[in-house]
Amino acid sequence: MTGEAEDRVSVLPFGASSAGLIRRGDHALFGISTGNSYFSLRRVAQALTWALERFAVVDIVVADVALEATLEALGYEPTAARKSVAKQLSGVRRRIDGALADLGAAADRVRARPLSSFLDQPDYREVRARTRVALRNDLELRSVRDATAYQFLAKRLAPGALPTAPQVQAALAYVDAELPFVVDTPEILGVASSVHCYHSLLPLGRLLYGDRQDGLRPAANQGYAIVECRD
Repeated sequence: MTGEAEDRVSVLPFGASSAGLIRRGDHALFGISTGNSYFSLRRVAQALTWALERFAVVDIVVADVALEATLEALGYEPTAARKSVAKQLSGVRRRIDGALADLGAAADRVRARPLSSFLDQPDYREVRARTRVALRNDLELRSVRDATAYQFLAKRLAPGALPTAPQVQAALAYVDAELPFVVDTPEILGVASSVHCYHSLLPLGRLLYGDRQDGLRPAANQGYAIVECRD
């Protein structure tokens, strides 16, 4: 499986310390969302195979925060929103479980949890508090965060439709909940270092891991890598 993983996965470290953190190999994090069709069972398995060859531990965080609120803001009745979210999360979980089954014994080094399970944990809350302060004071960060939230909504609204205030609030809550893992996964998960792995360069990743001199920056032991699986 090693050769196949090398052939089917391309990796581009982004940020000054990311290549070194990949070589160090302490920990990799993958974030998976319900609305992203990229994460097929095959691609999840390929990405995990690559990661397990290089990292001691791998975590998958499923972005499940504010999904019901988003659907309700889009017009779903509460019961329908709850059922829809449960169905979407079940589908993601099946793909992850299928990928883990393909990995055999190596799957023991993979942990998969919903983002909502971290919200009350002290280490996550500490990093979240830092990002809240930064979002108040860092205009560039807030602008990119807002644009990310609007992009999240644009995929769910009719062409040309303007989002309502409740829709914007739900989308912002979704993005804000993920931001701590982009900034300081080692603090949240208690690992020596971590690389945030995603199949594209997110706008927040481009900003935070770029050459900016002021404002919020990732922890020194936090990296970012574009990990793209090819069919």
